[in-house]
Amino acid sequence: MRRLYFPLPLRLALLFTLILGLALWFFGNSVYSQAVQNQYSYLDDTLSSRAASVRLGKMMACSPASGAAPSTPYLLPSVDGLGGGGVAIEILDSHLNLLASTSNNTNDPMTPGVDGLTPAPVPFDAQAINKLLQENHGAINPPDSPFATYSTITYQNQHIRVYTLLSNCAGTIHFIQTARSEQDIEQSLNDLRLALSRGAVLVMTLTLIGVWLISWGVLATVRRITRTAQSISDSRDFSKRVASKALPGRDEFAELAATFNQMLASLEEAYQRQQRFVADASHELRAPITSIRCNLDLLAKAPDLPAAEAQAALADARAEAERMGRLVNDLLLLAHADNTQHGSDSTITDPYDYKKSMRPLQQVDLDSLLLDVFRQYRPLETREQDGLGPQLTLQHTTPVKVYGSADQLKQALVALVDNALKYTPREGYVTLSLDVADNFAIVQVSDTGIGIFPDDLPHIFERFYRADRARTRDRGGSGLGLAIVKSIIEAHHGSITVESTPGKGSIFTLRVPVASSFPAAPR
Repeated sequence: MRRLYFPLPLRLALLFTLILGLALWFFGNSVYSQAVQNQYSYLDDTLSSRAASVRLGKMMACSPASGAAPSTPYLLPSVDGLGGGGVAIEILDSHLNLLASTSNNTNDPMTPGVDGLTPAPVPFDAQAINKLLQENHGAINPPDSPFATYSTITYQNQHIRVYTLLSNCAGTIHFIQTARSEQDIEQSLNDLRLALSRGAVLVMTLTLIGVWLISWGVLATVRRITRTAQSISDSRDFSKRVASKALPGRDEFAELAATFNQMLASLEEAYQRQQRFVADASHELRAPITSIRCNLDLLAKAPDLPAAEAQAALADARAEAERMGRLVNDLLLLAHADNTQHGSDSTITDPYDYKKSMRPLQQVDLDSLLLDVFRQYRPLETREQDGLGPQLTLQHTTPVKVYGSADQLKQALVALVDNALKYTPREGYVTLSLDVADNFAIVQVSDTGIGIFPDDLPHIFERFYRADRARTRDRGGSGLGLAIVKSIIEAHHGSITVESTPGKGSIFTLRVPVASSFPAAPR
């Protein structure tokens, strides 16, 4: 079952919007809670201060006899009614008879009223008065600190905040109740909640859109890389590259695109080299196989062939088979070298690290090895006297030891000497030398042969590559000799370079680290 595609820009946008939404929720909740606390604290303080001012200012009318209701309630002056945004006040005796009050009723100023509430309740909250009476335990004279309580009632669909104060007036218990509607507070809190909600929605919407646009633009490079990779996967065309847009500055994604393009360039080069290698290997193997097949067909179709011609056909087939065997061995050697390079750490500096090396390396007398190669190609009867080839000389050698494989190093030296002799005329010279400099053993194989053209120099170490001028001379080579030499020297942490002048000769230089540059061998 195919999983649902959920684009990364949308994920980032939703994630950041969720985080911002939670932050706004906590912030808005804190602001709203603080506003509620401040509004109701201010309301309670206002109610209590009004009640205290009435009590302390003695702005009340006391009844002439305890328990008798006054004939006319006293109107408290200069206090706005509850509906006008002010505080409504009622003063009652112990029988809950109204003694004094504020009013906003223009028709009857002596009737206590609340804006929008006609008539106002008398008292505002009888339960609060009864509660204070119970707490006072019926005492005639209450203590210096009077009993008081806050309560909230609902009257005509409005919430009324009431403050009830028990007070003593000339030995008589009175109750002062101050009240104010919570409607304006509720309206302001609703407006605040609506403003916070709208602001949060607006900010979250802008955040969602902004993060989506930013992430979409930032991830454009990733989408281009994906499209390029998909196109290469479909067409196997490694020449394609990720298109880069000109920006004022580079960022991580631009570096990613540049690195991806570098990787594609390396893959293209490796792919082309592999294709060329396969084509050249097929071409090189086709010739000996064709020759062997023709000779076998000749022997099969002509059973009465003279013995000399039959022996010649067999000898030719055997020679081609040996040539094909050498070619296959060279290919196996290069494949083994490639596997060793890709499977080991190229920064190894300890020759005794058996875990990272194919086998333990030993100290090799490079001067003795070079002398053996010289003797191999220069027998007692000199080659120039017999007219067999150019003169081979050994200029000077410096005794030096290197870590490595004696067989492989000798194979590299033999290949270089053989290559120099092969492309040097009989009247020419091939010279060998060995020096030491900067902890490197330097072997030079110079000749006065046909030389190498500048266009061919960058490619002579490629597999199956042979310069056109060299191809015109049938030397019987496979084009793998120099590639094998380069592989062996690099496996010994060395390098090989060449200098050549067409018609004058070439100088191949090998640089291999001397044994003293490695750590001491463990005992």
